[in-house]
Amino acid sequence: MFNILLYEWRRAIARKKVIVFVLVSLFFEIAVYLALYLVPSKAVRVILIPLYPYMWSVGVLLPQSLLLHFLAISIASGSMSEEYEQGTIDFFLTKPVTRIRFYAEKWLGSFTLLSMIYGLMIVLSLVFAFWLFGAQTDLIDLPKITGLVIMSSLVFFSIAFSMGEILRRSSLSFIISSSLLIGSVLVSNILIFIGSFTHTTTYISVALALPSWGATQLPFLPLANSQFSLFIKALDIFPLTVGSIQDALVSVFLYTVVPLIMSLYSFTVRDVPKKVS
Repeated sequence: MFNILLYEWRRAIARKKVIVFVLVSLFFEIAVYLALYLVPSKAVRVILIPLYPYMWSVGVLLPQSLLLHFLAISIASGSMSEEYEQGTIDFFLTKPVTRIRFYAEKWLGSFTLLSMIYGLMIVLSLVFAFWLFGAQTDLIDLPKITGLVIMSSLVFFSIAFSMGEILRRSSLSFIISSSLLIGSVLVSNILIFIGSFTHTTTYISVALALPSWGATQLPFLPLANSQFSLFIKALDIFPLTVGSIQDALVSVFLYTVVPLIMSLYSFTVRDVPKKVS
């Protein structure tokens, strides 16, 4: 049981692209804490000292801006597509395993791996926060923030995973999913700026309908008026003046479920070639 899930962990970790994104993410975690601790400006230190007890939240929320989504795309885009490219999927489906079970364990294996990597980032943030800034408070909020970040990562993870199945090309799936993330972020920011400047709600409505908005905003919206608000303003790539938590939840749900349904249907009805060149 769960042999495919364990195989997926080993397969994903062996990919150089995934290793590079993990190392880059961990580097940014450490670099941000060192930068905050070694900041030379006395004026900045005066602002930061009251925030020292909440420094753990910086490392927990930092990957949410873009790093975690790129890592999700890196892991998920090759999950199904590389099985076609390497010709291994034909081998697996000759075994006593249904297509639905194979699909489900591949998805679960990839997503649990992403969650474990994010868990490592959280551990690093706690270690550096306690080490450099002393005792930390309000850790009771850690499970809630962690859950919201993991939930938000579902969007581009599922999009990339589904692209990998439908297109059956790992490089193409990665490029399209990454372009969708970057393009969606840029277009949403422009639309929100125009809508706020012209007071035209249509622009803002379109911006909220793009996949990047819910994926990046879900963990930030509940914390907008909390003790973490200054960190939120520094890390968030969108203004927190638009949209609601309910809007973000609906966006995450739709952009997670719809691609998965499409790719599962594709996997169950299409022929499985021995190898895709």
